[in-house]
Amino acid sequence: MLSFIYEIELFGAIYMSVIFFLGAVHGLMLTFLLVSKKVNQLSNRILAGLMLVFTIDLAMAALLSVGLHHNYPHVIGLDFSITLLYGPLLYLYSVTLIKGNERLTLAQKKHFIPFILLTLYFLPFYFKSGKTKLSLLSETGELQYGSEWITHFKVVYSLTYLPFIIRDLYQYRKKIRANYSTLEKRNLDWLQGFVLAGTLLGITAGVLYTISSFSDILSEYTDFTLLASTIFVYSIGYMGLKQAEFFTPIGREEKQVTKEEKPRQESYTRSGLNEEQGKEFHQELCTLMEKEKPYLRSDLSLAELAGLINISTHNLTEVINTFADASFYDFVNSYRVENVKQAIKDPEFQNYTLLGIGLESGFNSKSSFNSVFKKHTGLTPSQYKKSLEG
Repeated sequence: MLSFIYEIELFGAIYMSVIFFLGAVHGLMLTFLLVSKKVNQLSNRILAGLMLVFTIDLAMAALLSVGLHHNYPHVIGLDFSITLLYGPLLYLYSVTLIKGNERLTLAQKKHFIPFILLTLYFLPFYFKSGKTKLSLLSETGELQYGSEWITHFKVVYSLTYLPFIIRDLYQYRKKIRANYSTLEKRNLDWLQGFVLAGTLLGITAGVLYTISSFSDILSEYTDFTLLASTIFVYSIGYMGLKQAEFFTPIGREEKQVTKEEKPRQESYTRSGLNEEQGKEFHQELCTLMEKEKPYLRSDLSLAELAGLINISTHNLTEVINTFADASFYDFVNSYRVENVKQAIKDPEFQNYTLLGIGLESGFNSKSSFNSVFKKHTGLTPSQYKKSLEG
């Protein structure tokens, strides 16, 4: 009976080892693919660094799960300090992706100080003999080298970055809706979703680790936590790889806008508009939207629309927020939706598909067309068309 149980445990260990090894191979492939990308190079290299860190973690997990560290004791400890890179790398990835930085600032480089300090702390261990390293490992593979407080610190340290990432992504989401009428090349909602999932995963892992440090009951969940982390990190990697093909950092666009923008009245940006001025600009804006239909350009931005009526972007935002009670994104898309509704009734567009009408009206994808139309009307384009026919 004991022999049978041992065989099951051995099979489970080998099975998880294979999964971790394959995950490490995929991580290495992702690392090379991200480094090779020519666009958004800094953010892609940071994400590649995150993939490489996790690849090392998985490779170590594969070795430990089948006991190969007994044959190669000098690999023990390679992953002890790199856990402190998860939070900083994910944070710096989101920051550089948003701003389009070409290099890290001195302040951003300081995020790596804890990793450097912990690596220095472990230097004496790295130079010990293989036999000594093995003697410092517990039966569960935990390093008996001040590891309990260090492990707790690493978990807490990594988790502290997540609220800041979520905050920055939330502010970024508001910013692009205030400046752009199309979000496809700028949208980072996918990353915000992953970070929220990562927060939940990190808290769960921290709780499980804390409980298992007092009891062996939950120790078997360690592999499943690592497996979930693998799926999480590599999902970010694949999405980041896909995003690199078309993502446009708004930081670069803002620099160009700052150079080109010349507001009609500088005092407005400092003191704000009075009600009479605001009404005049709002009327001028509505007339422009109805007659010249700039919203038909799918890439229309706040700066471009402000230039058409010779007003600063600050004042245009104030006018739209106050008199239209909407963000720039919703304001422009409301005109696109109305244009679609009129085109559906127009005999000239009888041979157009609904998507074709949407594209003609300024939308640049089926997904954005459907979601925006339903938000403004409560119906999908096809449902709206059927309601007219009925």
